[in-house]
Amino acid sequence: MGFLLRLVSSFFLALGVIVAVIDAARSIAAAAPLATPLVDAARSAGLDLEAMLAGIAPAGAFADAWTSITVAILSAPAILVFAGLALIFYALGYRRRRDPRGALHA
Repeated sequence: MGFLLRLVSSFFLALGVIVAVIDAARSIAAAAPLATPLVDAARSAGLDLEAMLAGIAPAGAFADAWTSITVAILSAPAILVFAGLALIFYALGYRRRRDPRGALHA
């Protein structure tokens, strides 16, 4: 399971690097710092994240909170979202190495 989580982490890291390179090229061309929002990056890939997230929206008291959270995430820079997801999945798949000498050593 840890291998799968680290694999997903490297996938998100690769997406983040791709978006960072595209943003850097656009920033150099515009002579101003630019960051692509997640929703625009998804649209350029042919995905409609707004419709996907609206399809899984909860009903009841959490509907307003869900809407505000999804708007915040979709408007965030894609590099930050992908880097954050890579960090989360890496942390979930991290396996501490055991010391071969045992716990008590100088």
